[in-house]
Amino acid sequence: MATEKRTWFITGCSSGFGEQLVRQLRALGDNVVATGRNADSKLAHLKDTGATILNLDVTAPQAELDATFQQAIDIYGGVDVLVNNAGYIQCGAIEELTQDDMQRSLNTNFHGPINLTRSALSHFRSKGETGGGLIIYMSSQSGFIGEPAGAGYCASKFALEGAVESLAKELGWLAPGIKLLLLEPGIFSTEVMKNINHIPNRVEFWKPLNEACRVRGAGNYGKEPGNAVDLVSKVIQIAKGTGVAEGKELPLRIPFGSDCVKAFREKLQGFMKIVDDWDEVARSTDFPDQKGPMPDLPDK
Repeated sequence: MATEKRTWFITGCSSGFGEQLVRQLRALGDNVVATGRNADSKLAHLKDTGATILNLDVTAPQAELDATFQQAIDIYGGVDVLVNNAGYIQCGAIEELTQDDMQRSLNTNFHGPINLTRSALSHFRSKGETGGGLIIYMSSQSGFIGEPAGAGYCASKFALEGAVESLAKELGWLAPGIKLLLLEPGIFSTEVMKNINHIPNRVEFWKPLNEACRVRGAGNYGKEPGNAVDLVSKVIQIAKGTGVAEGKELPLRIPFGSDCVKAFREKLQGFMKIVDDWDEVARSTDFPDQKGPMPDLPDK
């Protein structure tokens, strides 16, 4: 059954998931605004798809992001789906990472998506009484599980997941027609393993760890267990409510890849063991006359 034609605004389209989204969506006939830094050169290979190509650095000031998103609205008369895909990975032991190093990760992986969300929300809120639209965030297995030498990346993804979960509850109260989706892939067949930014060795003690991470990244490139083309195909189905998503309610988070599912299960099982083992101690810190948590927000 044919689905309604939609307009997508996608960041980070030079390669990987972003490029695949552009190509598959255009093949389906949807409108696509493909964005990226230095778009004239880095997105030139997408011109034959018929996508609209706009230059955009997600770390730009809010006003610049607002203007670019408005440009997409003006071109197509509206935007239906925002995909926050642009990302930056920096690898290094936390003792060696400077605040500036951490800030670069946060600027791209956290502030960029949240700022673009602000650009989109007023437009999505204008669509009917409950609003309308979908915002997709390319998070990661690393948004739930910390990794050695991955503090910058993991911190930015953990922050993104917390902010998006909070926003989902805000929207659920006042604008339930606007949906959010966090994608949490493991290791997939993209260029990401080749594009890791390794900081120089600054503390001799951590040199073995940094070298091991370089070997790991290089070893994973070209041998990734996850199929990026298939993931993108399924994400499109999920966004449209077809195929693998037919008849299913859209969740806030979806993990992808057997490696991710295995890691998530192990962490969740370990966390539940802690909760069970320390339940009595945790409850013992309540006031004797404690009446329970504050109630949820009332109906609007």
